[in-house]
Amino acid sequence: MSLLVFGACSRARIGVTASQHLVLSSGYGSAFQTISLSAPTRSAAAYRSDSARSYATAAQFRRWKTTRAKQLLSASAIGAGPWTSSSPAANFLARTTRAIATESGDFRNGKPTLAYAQKMPKTFAAMTNDQVLHFAELEIPEACHECVVRDIMVVDQVEHDEAMETFDKVAATNREGMRPAALPFYLGFGVAFTGAIVSIPMVFHLPTVEWFNEAYVTSDLPPPRDLETWLEVGAASWNWMEPVLGHISFFLLCMQFSRAQLHNLGIRPYFNWQRERRANYLINSYPQYDAEFLGNYSRCDKLVRSHPMSQ
Repeated sequence: MSLLVFGACSRARIGVTASQHLVLSSGYGSAFQTISLSAPTRSAAAYRSDSARSYATAAQFRRWKTTRAKQLLSASAIGAGPWTSSSPAANFLARTTRAIATESGDFRNGKPTLAYAQKMPKTFAAMTNDQVLHFAELEIPEACHECVVRDIMVVDQVEHDEAMETFDKVAATNREGMRPAALPFYLGFGVAFTGAIVSIPMVFHLPTVEWFNEAYVTSDLPPPRDLETWLEVGAASWNWMEPVLGHISFFLLCMQFSRAQLHNLGIRPYFNWQRERRANYLINSYPQYDAEFLGNYSRCDKLVRSHPMSQ
């Protein structure tokens, strides 16, 4: 016997009545029966406790489910009335279907209609306040941008286009001092990239090896017959390049490991410091607007360039 149960099972977790479960019993044809079940309840004092705000325990729910399953089987054995459009089960299914669709006529044959598709917002400016706030909490730059714009609209009592003009000034203020803040990152990239490129000729290019040896090392090179290939040149230059490259590699390895541990702790010392300093500067520059919106927008803005915003 197959058993198909429809219902708001999630409501059973919080101790309320799970209304109208529909049971299909293949042994008795296409018949449904509507029954009312009660989930285990908890005292009001338990719900007020901070340690008891979760769902019923798994053991309680399993016991409740086992008991109710036996009741469902017993009810289906008695037999259910025929499925009709006026039956309580049909009415429940119709209400559930209407709850899934936001408006009547939005979907046809399980697919959206043209009228419903035309309602889809294509920019963050066309989204509702709830949608914009949701994406802003996910640190989407466009959503943080829109939150600031709408806060400007409320504070200054202006429309969106006028608020955008004010926002341009806010964005310009946020970009002040951005290049000096980004300089350590540019410097680190430049040194690492340049060192990687320069190390190749200093190890394998004979003229460069001879120049470096004469200027800084003053070591005896092998005879010319032992410097005929780039591998032989590398073997000769490795006498003084190995300590340098080996120590740099070990230093970077230790730094990478240290950075990984800071990342595990949620710490980015310089990056977080300059980002919070910039956010505080923007908040202090525009105290009339919401500090959280301004701070979120400032933190989402990139150091290298302003984030391109879709209007």
